[in-house]
Amino acid sequence: KKKVKSIYIDPPYNTDATPILYKNEFKHSSWATLIDNRIESSLDLAQSDSIICVTIDDYELDKLKFTLNQRLFSSRHLGTVPIRNNPQGRSTVKGFSVNHEYALFYSCGDDVDSVGRLERSDKQKARYNEVDENGKVFLWENFRKTGTDSERGDRPKQFYPLYYNAKNNHLRIPQMKWQDKKNEWEILEQPLKDEIIFYPLNSLGLEKVWKWGYDRVEKNPNHIKVSKGKGGELQVFRRNYPNTDGKLPGTWWNDSKYAAGEYGTNLLTDIFGKGHSFPFPKSVFAVEDCLVVSGLNKNDIALDYFAGSGTTGHAIVNLNKQDKGKRKYILVEM
Repeated sequence: KKKVKSIYIDPPYNTDATPILYKNEFKHSSWATLIDNRIESSLDLAQSDSIICVTIDDYELDKLKFTLNQRLFSSRHLGTVPIRNNPQGRSTVKGFSVNHEYALFYSCGDDVDSVGRLERSDKQKARYNEVDENGKVFLWENFRKTGTDSERGDRPKQFYPLYYNAKNNHLRIPQMKWQDKKNEWEILEQPLKDEIIFYPLNSLGLEKVWKWGYDRVEKNPNHIKVSKGKGGELQVFRRNYPNTDGKLPGTWWNDSKYAAGEYGTNLLTDIFGKGHSFPFPKSVFAVEDCLVVSGLNKNDIALDYFAGSGTTGHAIVNLNKQDKGKRKYILVEM
């Protein structure tokens, strides 16, 4: 009781398009009840910071989300991730070739701060191709902020000029004073003869903001530089260090390792030979990443009560091999 950190289930998708060993033709209401009853029972086993991940396709997606919102509350919905699990596509009577399924992540209690981070790919790691004075890797990225809260009105204290002398390659912040009434910096110092001014303006001339406030720039002057951008124009760049815990998971998983045919069916065929009775297993890598995102750490317990071919156990054995962890799993079948 209250010892399970991550719950991962891959229930029957409730479509009779393809025969499987589970009963797979429930009415929508009966299927929703099947899921709801089992989720209710499993919550007594979950810690207050546990995460449950449920995979599904489009046929019961709406019913599943409704059921989870009723049982766990919509405020505990952490994210829905489409997973490209069938690159070749599965034909349907309606004419589309289906390439995806979904993983729905919900917190079981109120103590979940964030989801787990995933390891960066080799391609992503290769981007951090600079080494600092302490031997840490980083990359140079544009110092101008983009996306959410990047307008001058969103963060007015991060809109200020930078003075740059190309002859001696020196970048500095002029003396400034904050004016509360105007909600802007009063510039107390004009640029010197050989200095040019940089403001965080985008290509359309719109006023954006820098990624850091002036005090952080003053404390880390060697973390900012001026260099030519892709178009050959001078731009301001900053050092970006990778988070040592990994990258935040995105909401679109399309890596080839998530293909269920190659890393599910073929994997089991390699183990058991042709003719094994495990149709449509998940990619073991998709399950691994779902468990990592669900916060399963080295000494935690995972629960799966639609165990099928045991991919969840396989995934946890793999995770333990990778970091010498002692994760445990409970698999329930029928």
